[in-house]
Amino acid sequence: MRRVRLVLLVSSITLAAVAASAMPSNDAAAITSRDISTGVTSPKLVYAASINIPADQLPSTHGTTAKVVLHVDLDATGTPGSIRVVQPVTPEIDARVIDGVRRFRWTPAVLNHKAVPTDLTLTVVVQR
Repeated sequence: MRRVRLVLLVSSITLAAVAASAMPSNDAAAITSRDISTGVTSPKLVYAASINIPADQLPSTHGTTAKVVLHVDLDATGTPGSIRVVQPVTPEIDARVIDGVRRFRWTPAVLNHKAVPTDLTLTVVVQR
């Protein structure tokens, strides 16, 4: 019975020695930070402005609907910043859609219980 206890004691000392040797030797190297996210939520649309496009501006090649795909940067308050067209329809329709999306408002994205800027891809369907 004593041999078993002795082996366990020696094993514990060996593990402690291995763990101690793996530690950095200076304080600067010992201090590391790793971001761990908590309280993550994505932005949610809370206000969408009306976008009026005359029916004659929608090209007949698009049928009754067309999709404008945008890349939107949101600030920490949920307000759109830069807006870039990813999939255009026509310059006139794209401009009207961008003007309308500038008036949209989102709840901010949240990371670690703090509002943060983010970006999103938004598809706006234009119907005749």
